[in-house]
Amino acid sequence: MKLSHLAIAIALVGTTGTGNLTAQDFDYYSANAGQAKTVSTSAGCDADCGCESDCGCESDCCGCPEVDCGDPCRLQDRLNPCGNCWGIEWGGWVEVGYTANNEGYKDLHGNEPIGFNHNSTEPTANQVWFWVGREADTGGCGTDWGFRVDYVFGYDANDTQAFGGNDWDTDWVHSADNGGRTLYGSALPQAYFEYAINDLTLKFGHFFTLIGYEVVPAPDNFFYSHAYTMIYGEPFTHTGVLASYAVNDRVNVHGGYTTGWDAADGNDNDANTFLGGFDWTSCDENTTFAYMVSAGDWGNGITLDNGNTATAGDIYMHSLVLTRKIGCNTTYIIQSDYGANDLGAAGTDEWYGVNQYLIYDINCCWAAGLRMEWFRDDAGVRIGNGDDDYYAVTGGLNWKPTANITVRPEARYDWVRGGSTPYAGGVEDKLFTGAVDLIVTF
Repeated sequence: MKLSHLAIAIALVGTTGTGNLTAQDFDYYSANAGQAKTVSTSAGCDADCGCESDCGCESDCCGCPEVDCGDPCRLQDRLNPCGNCWGIEWGGWVEVGYTANNEGYKDLHGNEPIGFNHNSTEPTANQVWFWVGREADTGGCGTDWGFRVDYVFGYDANDTQAFGGNDWDTDWVHSADNGGRTLYGSALPQAYFEYAINDLTLKFGHFFTLIGYEVVPAPDNFFYSHAYTMIYGEPFTHTGVLASYAVNDRVNVHGGYTTGWDAADGNDNDANTFLGGFDWTSCDENTTFAYMVSAGDWGNGITLDNGNTATAGDIYMHSLVLTRKIGCNTTYIIQSDYGANDLGAAGTDEWYGVNQYLIYDINCCWAAGLRMEWFRDDAGVRIGNGDDDYYAVTGGLNWKPTANITVRPEARYDWVRGGSTPYAGGVEDKLFTGAVDLIVTF
């Protein structure tokens, strides 16, 4: 491995401050996707606000009060207003959007290598999502059980499916163009059972990764488009067993066994990997840091293009995410990823990068965001165009006219350094895109 690259990535993280717990925890509106956003305003002080924490430290009562913008309407509450004895919840959302590029290049993959919203021909239904589950919550004492199942139909499902040849959602293709390229499909990105004992939770099955900052579920991201690191440098899902232990109310540690990346019911690639790490939250809850890693035997590559080395050999990949709330309205995030695929005599392929985000809550209905990213793809092993550096700057708004509706317009500029021309059908080294999507939760 080129240890200098790893050192650079870590140094870039260390020079600035911010991050969140894990990719799955991010929702700038609230702790759960689809709930009403609360926005901090002027500082105030309430002697009864509660400053003590279980970890034994105290925080300042004076802070930013929250503005309640209203609770979202839930279809479950309308259909079953009396609730249920088992504590089972369900819901979902619908996301539709459109992305155009300045080259006027129209193709089902006309915006690539931008991922997910790569169709430049027409508006698309990216996600029609339904979930059902129950959280295992002991309150730190006793035992409890839970489960979660997620199903998604749409354009994004094709990129979310497990890739194994015998996995359950590999063949869920519902439409294709004349060239055989998949348009709409289905995926089952999560199907797991969990059991909690005091402060320990065990998860068994198929679940979203701990790696990174951005995630697949649309309501949990600020931007419609995604960073290169999320699309090309990180797993989306894992299958296996994962243990999470709450050391105290500020520190959680995670560790478990997985069958590599993005595999479901079968281990067709014969992969055996570790997934784990830790997350930390400051006493005032204004700063969080997470280190997550996937490492081990990535497999023999047999399930991707007849032995493609992109999923073979030994793998080490980590993400570091630091988040810092600045004042009452601004949040800054920085993420650094590093990955290395050791192929033995064939050498080592590496990829790494740094993403930065600045999110400003204007008021209860509006928020503005900026994302700047750099992604290095040594030897073209991840994106596949060559030994290149990819850059992108994205600016956008989130408009939330009601607690159930979010509109996300954005403008994005991408360019590459290294000699490749990956944009507009392989003829340009830069691309400007404008996009907007609509999310309706239920």
